[in-house]
Amino acid sequence: MKTFLSIVTLLIFLMSPVLRGQNAISGFVNLENPEQWGNKVYLSQVAMEGLENKTKVKSIAIADIRKDGFFKFDRKYLSGRNKIYRLHVERIQQIINDTITKDVRFISSNEDRVTFPKGEEIFAPYSNSNVGDKEWKRLKAFEAKLMEQYLTEEESSQPRKGFVKDSLQILMVKLIGVKQLDQKNLLEKDIGEHPQFYLNLLTELEKSDLDPGEYAFLDRKLAYLTKLKTEERLKWSLGLNAGLLFVLIGVVALAFRFGLKKRVVAPVALSRQEATIKNLILEGKTNKQIANELFISISTVKTHITNLYAKLNVSSRGELLQKSTGTST
Repeated sequence: MKTFLSIVTLLIFLMSPVLRGQNAISGFVNLENPEQWGNKVYLSQVAMEGLENKTKVKSIAIADIRKDGFFKFDRKYLSGRNKIYRLHVERIQQIINDTITKDVRFISSNEDRVTFPKGEEIFAPYSNSNVGDKEWKRLKAFEAKLMEQYLTEEESSQPRKGFVKDSLQILMVKLIGVKQLDQKNLLEKDIGEHPQFYLNLLTELEKSDLDPGEYAFLDRKLAYLTKLKTEERLKWSLGLNAGLLFVLIGVVALAFRFGLKKRVVAPVALSRQEATIKNLILEGKTNKQIANELFISISTVKTHITNLYAKLNVSSRGELLQKSTGTST
């Protein structure tokens, strides 16, 4: 008997990845009057820019709804990276003043499992193995709590921004929070009050595997800020250089006079983005071509170039090429 149970247990263990491995999304659609609804569930991928716009979402897969309300989607329809997805059903005929929620949105990938149980709502509260989606739920619950307290838009934005900055650890959810601030026309003001936070966030995003198109709006918002910082840095450098001009000349004269050997400063390590831009410059790409290829603004490209020039101790593309190839002009 023990041997038989052991064999059954082993078979279940071996078969479990097969049984649960195909369907990434499954569960039940709870329709009180099924005759008023179509018998399909539509799966869509939602871009960050279209997060609040339901009309611009294009379905990537359609599943039949069984008589008992069950539906499922194979994991092949989902990306290997975290993306925002939407499920929705459609009425056969529109009803006046219809306020019933017909869709649900969540973060998932093809490594996750999303399950919708039976319940009173069309899409009942689901379970999701995706950590990012759990953080997004926390963000939405926090917003709902603020709405219940009838706070004004300005009052509710302050604790909400703190929640985004201090509590959320999932980069994609931080980006969603920032996008929603942008939609409320609060982002530019917050950038002005906390510029370093957003510059650090943009750096994190550039180092991540997220599609650059997802945070292009933030890059555009920060373009003027990086430009101002660059101009301030250049202005300060010019003033400092003017003040130290004679001192530098004296140091150089002394170095030649006493036959000091030229010291080669060890190059500072370039960031991944700076290294990429350096290679594109060596390929002969213009600033505009680099910006288009990396999905960033020209101002951001110029800032990266300024930084890598400083790190490599060069002042022009010609010097960069000469230093990289070891040739002289």
